[in-house]
Amino acid sequence: MKFSPAHYLLPLLPALVFSTRQDHEDLEKQLKEIFKERSTVLHQLTKNSKEFDGIKGNLQSLTNEEKSAKTNVQTLLEISQKQREQMKSLQEALQNHLKEASEKAEKQQATINFLKTEVERKSKMIRDLQNENKSLKNKLLSGNKLCGIRAEESKKIQAQLKELRYGKKDLLFKAQQLTDLEQKLAVARNELKKASFDRESQLKAMKETVNLCLSTVFNDQPSPLSLIRPNPTHMSFLPKAMDTVIPATTMKSKVHLICVLKSKIK
Repeated sequence: MKFSPAHYLLPLLPALVFSTRQDHEDLEKQLKEIFKERSTVLHQLTKNSKEFDGIKGNLQSLTNEEKSAKTNVQTLLEISQKQREQMKSLQEALQNHLKEASEKAEKQQATINFLKTEVERKSKMIRDLQNENKSLKNKLLSGNKLCGIRAEESKKIQAQLKELRYGKKDLLFKAQQLTDLEQKLAVARNELKKASFDRESQLKAMKETVNLCLSTVFNDQPSPLSLIRPNPTHMSFLPKAMDTVIPATTMKSKVHLICVLKSKIK
């Protein structure tokens, strides 16, 4: 009888089955452990992936922040450059302003010095004027006193002028009387010439004429302010002259008598 190789393997089959089952269980355990490890790894990978995504997001945000920071830095640099330029222009403007202010201050100081000099000069002028004013006041006071004296003298002079005016009127009146007397003497002289043939009538007419003239001149009451007053010597001299000329017989002596009378009356 011939045996096949399977007849040799049949007694070994349970052992093979047991070993196979055990191997299968071991494999299942290993597979479970592998699946468990795989799940753990997958979970860890998922977690790592999430962390990676977070890190990636953080990196992206950091990149964006870096870009923004670069942009901000560039903007800040531009702003800083502009500020530097503005500060430079402001510094130049400030220097110019300070220069102008210093020039103005120098001009103002010069003006102040000039004004001080002018004030001192004006003060000196004011003091001089005050002193001159004081002297003028003193002169004015003395002038007022002199004016008072001059006023009194002026009153006196005015009174004297008033008296002189009255005296002038009286003199004019006397001059008019003398003119009338001259006219009367001229008339008398003509009458004497006409009546030369009659000496007695001539002497009588001459006496009447002279007496009339003398009574007209010396019997007037003159003004008390008159400057011409009758002289008593004239009154005493005229009759003597008349007595001396009466014996005259010629026409020449008669004319001379009239001239003497005129000169004495004047």
